[in-house]
Amino acid sequence: MGLKEKLIALEELSGRKSTVTITTDGELHGGAEICVENCRCIQELDDNFIVLSVYGMNIRVSGTPLTLENFGVGSVRITGNIHSLDFEENN
Repeated sequence: MGLKEKLIALEELSGRKSTVTITTDGELHGGAEICVENCRCIQELDDNFIVLSVYGMNIRVSGTPLTLENFGVGSVRITGNIHSLDFEENN
């Protein structure tokens, strides 16, 4: 296996892992931030919920009002008053 093939295989493996980071200010009704790396696509988008597709699952974020920002290839940041975070297996 040449260098090019090894790099392609490494990139495919890294795309199978997603990192979800949640940051909050510690107050009950304060704002929060969720960063998702290796997001494949945005399935649904509304002011009150966002559904992201990552390898093997969908991540549903509910809250009011939610703001979605892209901060790199395959990475997104969601800010707002986040109420819940659900993980659903997809095929």
